[in-house]
Amino acid sequence: MAGLGKTTLVKTLYNHELVQYIFDFRSWTCVSQVYQKKDLLLSILSSFIDDLTYEFYEMSDHQLGEKLYRKLKGCRYLVVLDDIWDCRVWNDLKMYFPDDKTGSRVLFTSRDIDLSLHVQSARPAHVLRLRNEDESWAIFEKKVFRMGICPNGLGKYGRMINEKCKGLPLAIVIAAGLVKNNLSITWWEKISTSLHSFMVSDPRQYIDSLDLSYNHLPPHLRPCFLFLGAFPEDYEVPVTKLIWLWIAQGLVHETGSRMLEDVAEECLMDLIKRSLLMTSRIKSDNQVKTCRIHDLLRDFCLRKAEEENFLSNNYKYGMLSSIPCFPSELGKSLQEGGSIHVDSYKFLKILDLESIVFSLFPLEAVQIANLRYLAIQAQDGSPHASISDLLNLQMLIISSRKNIVVPKTIWNMLNLRHLYIKSGENIIEGASFLQGTGNDGPGVLASFQTLSQVSPRSCHVIFSRTPNVRKLGFCGPLISSLGDLEFPNLGSLVHLQKLKLLNTFPYTEATRSCNPVLFPENLKKLTLSNTGMDWEEMWTFSLLPNLEILKLKFHACIGERWETGDAEFRQLKVLKLHDLDIKQWTCLRDNFPRLQRLVVHRCVKLKSIPTGLGRIFTLEVIEVNGCSLSAYASAVEIQKEQESEGDSFLKVHGKENF
Repeated sequence: MAGLGKTTLVKTLYNHELVQYIFDFRSWTCVSQVYQKKDLLLSILSSFIDDLTYEFYEMSDHQLGEKLYRKLKGCRYLVVLDDIWDCRVWNDLKMYFPDDKTGSRVLFTSRDIDLSLHVQSARPAHVLRLRNEDESWAIFEKKVFRMGICPNGLGKYGRMINEKCKGLPLAIVIAAGLVKNNLSITWWEKISTSLHSFMVSDPRQYIDSLDLSYNHLPPHLRPCFLFLGAFPEDYEVPVTKLIWLWIAQGLVHETGSRMLEDVAEECLMDLIKRSLLMTSRIKSDNQVKTCRIHDLLRDFCLRKAEEENFLSNNYKYGMLSSIPCFPSELGKSLQEGGSIHVDSYKFLKILDLESIVFSLFPLEAVQIANLRYLAIQAQDGSPHASISDLLNLQMLIISSRKNIVVPKTIWNMLNLRHLYIKSGENIIEGASFLQGTGNDGPGVLASFQTLSQVSPRSCHVIFSRTPNVRKLGFCGPLISSLGDLEFPNLGSLVHLQKLKLLNTFPYTEATRSCNPVLFPENLKKLTLSNTGMDWEEMWTFSLLPNLEILKLKFHACIGERWETGDAEFRQLKVLKLHDLDIKQWTCLRDNFPRLQRLVVHRCVKLKSIPTGLGRIFTLEVIEVNGCSLSAYASAVEIQKEQESEGDSFLKVHGKENF
């Protein structure tokens, strides 16, 4: 039965510290009713291999299986296949899982109890049961109240609500979402009398409860919720993408002077709080990275969308090459050699074709005048100047194998909010064109907020046209001939919160930092890659008053020793060190007084984690992945020392250390 807690139980095991320690590799894949063998193999491989290249997507099923077999050979691995409906899934895959008697495990979840017999599993199925009254009440209290304790005045009606859930955890969670934001006795009494009893043997009976939950949604949240039914079953939806799609479809409306993105994020969090949307992955700053909707709720969305004629009967995403495609029937047609018939899609607002590789940016897409959201993958993704014909376009996402040249006409698109290029060192055309101040010059893009993967050489004069940029990514030469970090002055971008600097200019010696004045005061997140800075230069970033996240990746700094000295990163909450050649790191608690999370990834020469970090009262997590055993052991010692002093909040995680 849906909602018994099968996936929740397995996730508890999967994320357990001992399980993480025992297994060399872990993979989690959702199978669902409709699956493609290739998609499953790609999903499993993506857990073991960072950033799968295009070559993997062009391999045959058997070639992918061989890659998987060789990767797992001799290793101890745990693979979870979640939500299996047919034993043929295992029959298709089992030859690619080597059995070397190392203690590896493949774990299934299914609604079919007999599946374990069909696949000849090594263990009998663990059959989950409905919860008893006390267990159900414990779930309800935990979901509704921060301290997990129900006040006496609400207990009577809470028990009545809980009883009608008949021990089904999903129903309990939904009911909790109905009452958690309104603790009046009148409201709880009303819910206790209107929440129908469930027939546990027939999931269709839950529609009453789901309908009740939907009917009590504020009107502005209902279309956002129904849109979730557009995504494939078990698909993890990137939050940024979901927010952009809501805006493009016109489901979110401005409130006062607030940006649409902020309003949409508030809608997202409201749906999560109401238990209608589940978080899948969390970012380093504890923000939601991906989310998903339960199968039962998705089915409800589809039924309700049809009932209310929401958008159209054909508004669903399809899956092609492990990537969603919208509209689904157009994706299938293009994959089979068809073309975009503009007349059939003249009212289309969203065109997401990232799962299909074009040779050139498709000109047909530019003729769909109503587009708000356009996502394209092409070997040469440079858009034609006619891209500006899409006057309503708000989001342009481009993936390409070549560096992209963005035509200067892009700055005539006054509704553009996000230009997201996923790779390469890309050029924005027409810097001189933008310098003009005449009446015929391009206007200010007041809603423009995201610009990524662009060369700093082509950005010197565009920021006066984009004063509200929030996210900016430079990729290109960022080191001067004298060895200084160098990029356009960003001081005027008062709303800039996230900045990525990826240098492509090789410099033979350690480089120097730039004047902190070049950074806007409100900057919260900074990522440096391949900048080759001397560790002694790091103190300059401590002068950024609002910096909360600092990521140093792939030779961002070079040298064997980092002594933080007197530098105080006053607001820093997250510090990530990736692929650096550092050997020794010395720091004190006062250097990072508000640090919450430390991630050290593939710093293979680092001998130990500074003991001073353990004395930071706010520190919650230390992750040590792909490093030396001594580095991981030092983190464990820090945890033990804190536990001996009564601090049980600090957690240490580690994997693939050697």
